[in-house]
Amino acid sequence: MYTIIVGCELIGARIAVELANLHQNVVVIERDQAKLEGLASGFNGMIVKGIEFDQDNLCQAGIERADVVLALTDDDNLNITVSLVAMRVFKVKRVIAQVIDPNRRYLYELLGIESFSPIKMGVNALLSKMDIAPVEQLVQVSSGIEITRIEVKRVLPIKVKQVYEKCDTIISVIVHNGVSSIANDDAMLEFGDLVVCSHHLRDRKQLLELLVQEG
Repeated sequence: MYTIIVGCELIGARIAVELANLHQNVVVIERDQAKLEGLASGFNGMIVKGIEFDQDNLCQAGIERADVVLALTDDDNLNITVSLVAMRVFKVKRVIAQVIDPNRRYLYELLGIESFSPIKMGVNALLSKMDIAPVEQLVQVSSGIEITRIEVKRVLPIKVKQVYEKCDTIISVIVHNGVSSIANDDAMLEFGDLVVCSHHLRDRKQLLELLVQEG
């Protein structure tokens, strides 16, 4: 896989090193030399120093053959600009952007940019660990689709296919008594199970009412 990482902040630097260690083709574009120094000394990927959205720099990075472009700067405007250039000018198949301000997530959705919010994901994870929130958002992709982890609190068991029929939700993984398994239509969900679900944001309320707030 040929991946271009735009921005060498903490996440950008870490994913670049991880991909390189997995023997993937990785290119990092960053204008700030100090941030580039965050890459490990043994990093064997390519580095392009310059303006992140400059088309000449993107071409130098090999964007014409890129499988994925990751927009991981610390600026929402820059991440959006890079994403749009990659999607609309260079027709990159997969573009994923980091959301810095969760309140601006809607802009990415309106523009059709696949995105993730480390802040939102971190907050959700903490609330879940504190047993304050019954649902943990693992990732949100474009068009309002999210992947969540939910702890089942309903007393009466329910089949996976019933959840799909009632909430238009796909359950892919069930953790029962600490053992994980791939879900099938006839699998039964019981109190205390953890489930990984794919669903639209608009269906979350109904899903929680079914799995968590029964009765």
